[in-house]
Amino acid sequence: MSNQAKFYKMAEEWFYHILECDPVAATQVGEHRWDDRLADRRAATLETEHRERVKALEDFSAIDTRDFTRDARIDLTIVIHLIKSSIREHEKLEWYRRDPGYYMNEVMTGVFILIMKEFAPLPDRLRSVLGRMGQVPRVLEEARANIVPEDVPPVWAEIALEQANQAPGLFLSLLPALAAQAAPELEAEFKEMGQKTAAATQVFAEYLQTEVLPRAEGDFAAGREVFDEMLRENHLVDYDADELFETGRRLFRETQEQLEAVAREIDPQKSVKDILEEAKSDHPTADGLLRAYEDAMRSARQYVIDHDIATIPGGETLKIIETPAYLRPILPYAAYMPPGILETRQDGLFLVTPVDPGAGADEQESKLKGHSYAKLPVTALHEAYPGHHLQLVWSNRQETIPRRVSSFLSTLFIEGWAFYCEELMEELGYISEPVQRLGRLKDQLWRAARIILDVMLHTRGMPIEKAIDFLVEKCQLERANATAEVRRYTGSPTQPQSYLMGKLAILEIIEAYRKANPGVSLKEMHDAILGCGSLPPRLMRERLLGE
Repeated sequence: MSNQAKFYKMAEEWFYHILECDPVAATQVGEHRWDDRLADRRAATLETEHRERVKALEDFSAIDTRDFTRDARIDLTIVIHLIKSSIREHEKLEWYRRDPGYYMNEVMTGVFILIMKEFAPLPDRLRSVLGRMGQVPRVLEEARANIVPEDVPPVWAEIALEQANQAPGLFLSLLPALAAQAAPELEAEFKEMGQKTAAATQVFAEYLQTEVLPRAEGDFAAGREVFDEMLRENHLVDYDADELFETGRRLFRETQEQLEAVAREIDPQKSVKDILEEAKSDHPTADGLLRAYEDAMRSARQYVIDHDIATIPGGETLKIIETPAYLRPILPYAAYMPPGILETRQDGLFLVTPVDPGAGADEQESKLKGHSYAKLPVTALHEAYPGHHLQLVWSNRQETIPRRVSSFLSTLFIEGWAFYCEELMEELGYISEPVQRLGRLKDQLWRAARIILDVMLHTRGMPIEKAIDFLVEKCQLERANATAEVRRYTGSPTQPQSYLMGKLAILEIIEAYRKANPGVSLKEMHDAILGCGSLPPRLMRERLLGE
């Protein structure tokens, strides 16, 4: 067996070992052997898994690559950097002892993913739900044993408390009602198990309220050293936090100038803010929100076909659903949940955060303004076609496991591609109304702000409230939505910068590819890029251009 063949065998064995240790992740990627389990989060187990990762890094780093093809070298690079990332998370970010949400996400995602993803008949998935519900008390006990309240950032404790307070409704009401409809023989068991599971989450919520929040003094910031390391090792870029910050400021100024130019075209007597505020008032009703997104998604998909923008692979579907309640504190508008990399059926989920019917009229209107018709079509194409869904379906068709899991290493190409598609669809005429162009640029301003805030929050000590104020005052986000945004940034260092920085990297790749392939059509070029998978741009250039 060649060294290259040995590598791929090692990589596949390692991948499935990781999935067995992380059953919820296994369900997400489409491996369903452990759908009735939650992970073992005992400190001793986490330490054992950490030592295994350190040993795996040594083994993969020692492989002789002299007989490797270019693709195999790229795949090995992905594996090595993924393992480095997981080691860094354990040693330096320490979610397991600093973030109660690490455990609430295990519990809530572990259940919701089985309900939302239609990979098997619902009664079968509900039986797996029961298995996971039975393990919730254990996981939350492990959380209490691992968490060091003094090291928990207050914002993370607040998010986890909100999730814990929402959980009883899921276990006491939603799941038993679902069982009564789809699997009546399980209804009694769901009611009994629901009581135990809800009680465990209520105890955990009380623990967060009385023992963690009063003592929470941790700093969410990754710090300069770790932030730069993540840029270098996850995204494979050569810029550091300072260079990134200056780029963000430059892009913010340039986008402001573009906004003002388009605003003058629309109405020279009105400011950008005035025009955008007027545009926000034109939005769907609360009841019609999902339907509006469905119409926009179908329209964008057909435009991709009619204008030969890229090939849409067979066997894919995209379903629009309401954002699960436990994710709404950090997802103010919309998001995308990709099909599993191992799933035969490539069924994506487009999450739209609805308006709370119990909220006051002013709060409901504020939320709906975030879904205005000036913005909604741009969001739909970003999440669906030719954005995230199309790109990740292509990525999931890659032949090797390392290439498929490249999406877990860096979001630079993934987010950059979807953001690139916004401007592309404007250039091609899909986004044609001036107010929609203004809306797209407003979103670009927000993406430039993400770069600035990513650096400021994680390396320069910016307080959360100041970051929220920045989004409200400089980018015209509603405060509730700005709060959800900043909360997410605190737990995802270097991810917020990937939208606009990824787009710039893709534009450079496109320029170089066209230069190397004169006369190439738009569809041929896009298919070549999408055919690389979700590689960080540096590796994509190597794959496409041999650079």
